Formats: sequence, C-alpha cells, structure tokens
Amino acid sequence: MKRLQTKDIPIFAMLLIVIIINTSDFIKDIHEGDDILHIALEVITVFLSIWGLWILRKMITSRNTELSNLNDKIEKAEEDLDLSHTKLKEIGKEYSRYIQKQFTTWQLTQSEKEVALAILKGLSFKEIAELRNTKEKTIRQQASTIYKKSNVTGRHEFSAWFFEDMLV
Repeated sequence: MKRLQTKDIPIFAMLLIVIIINTSDFIKDIHEGDDILHIALEVITVFLSIWGLWILRKMITSRNTELSNLNDKIEKAEEDLDLSHTKLKEIGKEYSRYIQKQFTTWQLTQSEKEVALAILKGLSFKEIAELRNTKEKTIRQQASTIYKKSNVTGRHEFSAWFFEDMLV
C-alpha cells in the first residue's frame, strides 16, 4: 500500500482490530458450537471489515495517484514558468536594446535618454527630478526636447510610440 497518511491510521487500525477480534471470536464460537445466527453475524462483521479495508486501500491508492498527478502538473507548471521568465527576460533585454537604439537614432543626450526611460517607466516629472537630484523645471525642459526630437506631442504619444507595436 502506498503512503498511509496519519489521518488514515486510526480507521485502518480500528478495522484491523475489529477483524482480529471478530475472527478470534468466530473461531472460538465454532469450537464451542454456538448458534448459527451468532456465528453468521460475526462472519458478516469480519467480511464487512475486510471490505472496508479494501475500500480504504483503494481510496488511499486513488488519492496518492491524484497527488502524484498534481505534483507532476505543479512541476510542469514551474518549469513552464521558469522558461517563460527566462524568455521574458530575453525579450526585455532585446526591447531595452531597441529603445536605446531608437534614442540614439533621435540623437538624445545621455541625460535625455535617462529622462526618456523614466518617462516610459511612468514616473512623474517630480519623481524624475527627485531621482536625478534636479529641478522639475529642468526635467520638463528635457521632456520637451525629447518630444521634439522624437516628433511626438507629449508623454502619452511618446510612450505609445514604443508600445503600439506590442499591442497588435
């Protein structure tokens, strides 16, 4: 029998005890010549207890098979997730190179590239200014220059320029 769980042991033990006690009583009653009805009831009790053990064994086997199948599915899902994570990292790196290449095509300065990337990440001008230890007005001016060089009208159009092809 496959793995017997702690919760199964009391039921299994009780059925075994019932079988042992009733079998020994049945044997004693046969030797003593007790009435047939009493012996028949003990035979039925032993039979039902053995049947209960058989059912319990089938249930345990079925449960263990299900658990094994679930564990296999979990392992497969984890492998798939790891593979997806690896592919996503690769795609992210490739997309980052694409973005940097486009920044170079637009002839953005290093500072403008950093601000442009922060804009794409969804940071506000205030957050970008705090991050870069500069004034918000400076970031706004750099953003205007970025929009002009990229031939867009604002932050939303700028972000859409990069994400538009991914939404197909």
